[in-house]
Amino acid sequence: NIAASAMSFDKDLTKKIISQAGIRNTPYVVVTPENRADYSWSRIEEKLGNLTFVKPAKQGSSVGIHRVTNAEEYEKALDDAFKYDYKILVEQGIANPQEIEISILGNEHPIASKLGAVRVPKDDPFYDYENKFVDASGVVFELPVKLPQYLVDEITDMALKAYKALGMKGMARIDFLVDSNNVPYLGEPNTLPGFTNISLYPQMWEVSGI
Repeated sequence: NIAASAMSFDKDLTKKIISQAGIRNTPYVVVTPENRADYSWSRIEEKLGNLTFVKPAKQGSSVGIHRVTNAEEYEKALDDAFKYDYKILVEQGIANPQEIEISILGNEHPIASKLGAVRVPKDDPFYDYENKFVDASGVVFELPVKLPQYLVDEITDMALKAYKALGMKGMARIDFLVDSNNVPYLGEPNTLPGFTNISLYPQMWEVSGI
């Protein structure tokens, strides 16, 4: 679905739509060259806390994403992110989250796979471009992931609601972050999931018996 892919590629638009659908996601602000001066690090800390992620609104594969914890990192992250997009999201971070993924397949009556987890090396701040495409040797995939059933059910329900709210058709992979209290937050949908030898989309269907 071209329209759904276009909407899902814009992180700001995606978050607006899933928020309207009542789907939990992390708080954020949008920074542009025009309003950058209004969003100093001190204001970001006040609104979002001292752990944030700076992301180009329309980039994939974790390109241009930075984990930020201080003013110097923040300014450098914005400088880099603006190389990729005019619109930047600064999102509230989650400390040491579980990174969970789920595959969705179908049109009017989509089905969901079992859940998978991505475990990155302790020295890496998040599942970044290097881990995905350059050196995945330290990354561990847990398929299917062992989680309490209520949490599996909640994530599956959130994913299917997001799939429908965004008007998706065919297939998608939807990523979640789960905090230390087992509260899930929808991260990002991907209407063009990877099919490399380490991609979770086909592997999650395989362990689901499809």
